[in-house]
Amino acid sequence: MKTGKLCLKLVKYETVNLISNILIIIFGFAFPIGMVLLFSFAFGSEVEITTHLHTTLFFQFALTIPLATLLIGHAVNYASELESGAVLRFKLFGYGERTLLIGKMLANLIFLTIALGVYSLIVVLVLDVAAPTVGALFTFLVFFYVLSVIIFVLGHAVATLFGQVGKVMGVCMALYFFMMVLGGMMGVQPSILPNGIRHIAMGIPFYYMSVYLTDFWFGTGSMNWLPFILSTVGMAIVAAGLFVLALWLKKKGKIKDGAKPVYYD
Repeated sequence: MKTGKLCLKLVKYETVNLISNILIIIFGFAFPIGMVLLFSFAFGSEVEITTHLHTTLFFQFALTIPLATLLIGHAVNYASELESGAVLRFKLFGYGERTLLIGKMLANLIFLTIALGVYSLIVVLVLDVAAPTVGALFTFLVFFYVLSVIIFVLGHAVATLFGQVGKVMGVCMALYFFMMVLGGMMGVQPSILPNGIRHIAMGIPFYYMSVYLTDFWFGTGSMNWLPFILSTVGMAIVAAGLFVLALWLKKKGKIKDGAKPVYYD
């Protein structure tokens, strides 16, 4: 019961923290909405099937919301807490590692749900987005939340490993744009990438969402399930591996929760 109350308080604190983070507001709200509107108005007149374009842009930029909120927002927030000693103070007040992790994850998932709802409402009202098939909508939502958990773990691991805001920001921004470009979320379709780069992109689940989800959304095609699932599992393994490595380094005393994380040889 005590743990539950502590977790609830942490969820409230973390939610306020998320809302007050300017990076999350810019990249998690303004950027996906602004980009989907920009691309749709810029290229809509050149495309015969406007609905097809608007729908593709809608779900592609929706996937940037967890990337921005979790890979940049949560990771930088947590790194700031590590750097300032806030995590250590949390533990002194009874917040264990598990409680911190669960509370932060719940807060971020709540925030993501609100962000996805606001994004969807604005884009659907402004653009000509087609209604999806039940299977496509279910696939998108399941993938959205599964991916969100994976990205959360990845961001948490990066923040724990590097510990300082500047380093974490640099690594996470690089990963953010890397996934966006290879996943076809920057206006470049993965199918036109050079062969070598396209093979790398095929190891990222965003690739399959960009290539196959549009036809699946309209009910005129299907997902290529095996590589899609394998790429998602592969990304989860990488995130989990980095997370376990971070915990192991902390246990061995090579990473300290303090005002300035200390690394020992």
